[in-house]
Amino acid sequence: MPLGKGFKRLKRISFSLILVTLLVTLVCSVPVGAASLEGMAAQADAIVITTPLSKVSYWDGKIIRTRATLQVEQVISGALRGDRVTIVYDGGVVGKIGLKVSHGVRLPVGQKNLVFLKNMGQDFTVVNQSEGVFYILQGKEGEVVLPSEEMDDTRGVTVKSALGPSAMEKGIPLKEFLSILRTFNH
Repeated sequence: MPLGKGFKRLKRISFSLILVTLLVTLVCSVPVGAASLEGMAAQADAIVITTPLSKVSYWDGKIIRTRATLQVEQVISGALRGDRVTIVYDGGVVGKIGLKVSHGVRLPVGQKNLVFLKNMGQDFTVVNQSEGVFYILQGKEGEVVLPSEEMDDTRGVTVKSALGPSAMEKGIPLKEFLSILRTFNH
């Protein structure tokens, strides 16, 4: 009889380990921070096409933040007062000290983009950090939209020069992207 009880116990432990392994695998296979366009649209107070005019980084306690002024070219969803908005996000450079945040917002001055904005009172922030920023570039057939996460403007290159022709072909035509966004009830 002791052999039977030991076998049942071993069987229970094995089943428990398999179950835990499956749960860990399932949880780890879901991309962290991955958000759908519809989910971001639901969280956003406004979706706008903008061009950053200026950025200033500053110390906020023990962290560097950046305040960017954006020229609003078109409001896709929501309502804004005026044709400029100010957003604040983590990261930036103050003097010789810089802070780069993984999945942080990157808004090169002069680069046209589409941004999902969340109202924080006086200023705005970007929904889901870098996932809420899409660069708008001139493609062969007109303007195309590319996720900002596919770009890295931290080495001083402009977005356009960092892209090769094949990257622009991966973009979604702006008109199609806007049609998708307008289907969401916001």
